[in-house]
Amino acid sequence: MSPTTDEIEVKDFVVNQKNGVKGLVDFLTLTTLPSPYIQPPQERFTSDKILFGSPVPVIDVSNWNDPHLAREICHAATKLGVFQIVNHGIAPAELKGVIAAARGFFELPAEERRRYWRGTSVSETAWLTTSFNPYKERVLEWRDFLKFEYLPQRHDFAATWPSVCKEQVIDHFKKIKPITEKILNILINNLNSVVDESNKETLMGTMRMNFNYYPKCPEPSLAIGTGRHSDINTITLLLQEHGVLSSLYARATEDGDKWINVPPIAGAIAVNIGDVLQILSNDRYRSVEHCVVVNKCCSRVSIPVFCGPVHDSVIEPLPGVLENNEMARYRKTVYSDYLKGFFGRPHDGKKTIESIKFP
Repeated sequence: MSPTTDEIEVKDFVVNQKNGVKGLVDFLTLTTLPSPYIQPPQERFTSDKILFGSPVPVIDVSNWNDPHLAREICHAATKLGVFQIVNHGIAPAELKGVIAAARGFFELPAEERRRYWRGTSVSETAWLTTSFNPYKERVLEWRDFLKFEYLPQRHDFAATWPSVCKEQVIDHFKKIKPITEKILNILINNLNSVVDESNKETLMGTMRMNFNYYPKCPEPSLAIGTGRHSDINTITLLLQEHGVLSSLYARATEDGDKWINVPPIAGAIAVNIGDVLQILSNDRYRSVEHCVVVNKCCSRVSIPVFCGPVHDSVIEPLPGVLENNEMARYRKTVYSDYLKGFFGRPHDGKKTIESIKFP
């Protein structure tokens, strides 16, 4: 089916003219959802899909040396692939500060935001875009996001980041990194292995952060904020905005269509297991498929930090999980090739990891 004139005009304004969906809702008073955002029925998130009574684990990490803590983290990574941590050492005021910084960026004038649009950004390590892959998608997601790449080995990596949020972003990266290292140590030790110089680049050689912005949506039941997907990196630490409607849902089981809400909790950080950990663990850990819905009442921001391999890393099950003649379930894969597969198409569940699984 060919796109209509209205679809072409909306997409041109949002994507080619670099306004994003934030620019669209600021420019127009929308009472109905523009057609490029109307999801097909099978991709819409309906209330009958929500599984109640199975809360996402909330884990107190105030004592990282507690063996019970390690067991809780490994159990959550195995069963669901997502959990929340509290008492992690980042002050509530600092978390509120980075949320405010994200909102500050999206409240900038449109011409200032456009300076960071992907492909023409004034920064090599920060860029703005909309949806997920707007040039490949027939239907757009109701989201803009600003992405930052953390390269502390380069003294000028953040020189041209937006002044409204630069300090908060750098500080959040610095605070998240040691927490990530502690979680990965626990998870990798449980796989009869250790985190050391031989695998650190594969586990967390890159760190990136998103400022996700989800505007108010006139018809949220027809739209999606972020489509069904699993994170392709090793592990993601997500800060949700507290005090707004809950919007994040995780698939409860691999083979069903029931979803569990991951609610925003004051001071908490949600932890998602990514595809790389599922591959390294030979399916002992589960990369969680998740999605984000939108609402009519308010906008929302979220801030994930993605920790993953350097691009030339080779991803395959760890020797420690194959010690008892267990067969590898995944083909050896160069991470850069894995990235191309994921970013070369719209969000589509877990098809990227399925593509490298042995029959």
